[in-house]
Amino acid sequence: MGKPFFTLSLSSLCLLLLSSACFAITSSKFNECQLNNLNALEPDHRVESEGGLIETWNSQHPELQCAGVTVSKRTLNRNGLHLPSYSPYPQMIIVVQGKGAIGFAFPGCPETFEKPQQQSSRRGSRSQQQLQDSHQKIRHFNEGDVLVIPPGVPYWTYNTGDEPVVAISLLDTSNFNNQLDQNPRVFYLAGNPDIEHPETMQQQQQQKSHGGRKQGQHQQQEEEGGSVLSGFSKHFLAQSFNTNEDTAEKLRSPDDERKQIVTVEGGLSVISPKWQEQEDEDEDEDEEYEQTPSYPPRRPSHGKHEDDEDEDEEEDQPRPDHPPQRPSRPEQQEPRGRGCQTRNGVEENICTMKLHENIARPSRADFYNPKAGRISTLNSLTLPALRQFGLSAQYVVLYRNGIYSPHWNLNANSVIYVTRGKGRVRVVNCQGNAVFDGELRRGQLLVVPQNFVVAEQGGEQGLEYVVFKTHHNAVSSYIKDVFRAIPSEVLSNSYNLGQSQVRQLKYQGNSGPLVNP
Repeated sequence: MGKPFFTLSLSSLCLLLLSSACFAITSSKFNECQLNNLNALEPDHRVESEGGLIETWNSQHPELQCAGVTVSKRTLNRNGLHLPSYSPYPQMIIVVQGKGAIGFAFPGCPETFEKPQQQSSRRGSRSQQQLQDSHQKIRHFNEGDVLVIPPGVPYWTYNTGDEPVVAISLLDTSNFNNQLDQNPRVFYLAGNPDIEHPETMQQQQQQKSHGGRKQGQHQQQEEEGGSVLSGFSKHFLAQSFNTNEDTAEKLRSPDDERKQIVTVEGGLSVISPKWQEQEDEDEDEDEEYEQTPSYPPRRPSHGKHEDDEDEDEEEDQPRPDHPPQRPSRPEQQEPRGRGCQTRNGVEENICTMKLHENIARPSRADFYNPKAGRISTLNSLTLPALRQFGLSAQYVVLYRNGIYSPHWNLNANSVIYVTRGKGRVRVVNCQGNAVFDGELRRGQLLVVPQNFVVAEQGGEQGLEYVVFKTHHNAVSSYIKDVFRAIPSEVLSNSYNLGQSQVRQLKYQGNSGPLVNP
């Protein structure tokens, strides 16, 4: 009789300890959002590379710990290539400036872009000449595009334009896909990168300092950074990848001083329909130019003719006597995913899923007031891939003195990042205290916890910002809509108002969230 009772008691004790541990974890998570004031945050750390700049916010800020996220800013100069990397959590990137290309390496997905094999008359060299490049799909992005990076999937980005590419990344470190901890981590496959989040390394060093002095050497190596391949010997890499040790040593990149972003001399040349069409058009124009007699004589091959600039401008214009022979580009024909479409789960999988959508175009605004501004929303209904990652976004443009009326997020924390201009922002907590009341300008970010009421107003030059949200279908509630949904008698007794005042409160002024004072 005693043994079953002992077993039951032991099971109850284990259940009690497990419940206590879960309650402690949950309580500590909740306590992170007990904030008496919020701060406008600017980047705390920067890593200058050969081809650009990476700026990061300290993930230990109480506001960022409350939201379970952190933020980074990448600037890619002309021909700048951000080396392949991955992280254990999803990322949402907004392109603030410039245009470029992004490539993913999805596990298990085939290489869908490939060069045609060339035939050779010599049998001995035939196998070597048939080894042509192949890789997975490349996606092109422009200013205003939102890019979604799946957790653990390597990706690279490249600047295809003449102006720098500026991109803001939300790192959702508390996402359920991240099985490590909330410290931001970036795993590079190439290069010799510097540490992007030094606060994480300092925290790890403090924890390891209790283990003795023997780990000092390992700490010093971790501070220096490096790619994941730098931890293997060149002999092992040569055996693993069936290559020579000189190539294996370059894979380790021990002395590469270019860091995370490198400059591609002469530009990047890869297989892509967008780039290939442009190359083919240039070749066709050269062939046509050679076959048609013209004066002055043909342009020299060793340099550029003085009149070539005018010819380039004319080539950019559509020619009525030379209609295009190719169909429009794939990205122009690509339908935008909508929640109302019937899906059976086959149309979009990890290999072909759409991972970017432009959110800044005025034509896709969900709310618009000609005197106040516009609001565009991006969630899992407009971009289905967001459902898997639990993220969404808003793009807000406020004109001069335009107001985004008081509102709150029902089911998400939010992070505001100002892309242009400046304006006044006020955030109020459950006690009715303004935890933030000040100016927010370009380059600053502000965390707004779930259910905190927030309102924004554009300055003299207007205010333009993006709002990252930690739910795939974040819902906002506007106080003006709440007033209209409540009976007049309830409002009258709640605020001690007369009926005329209630009618004015409910029905006068703008009915939407955008207000022109």
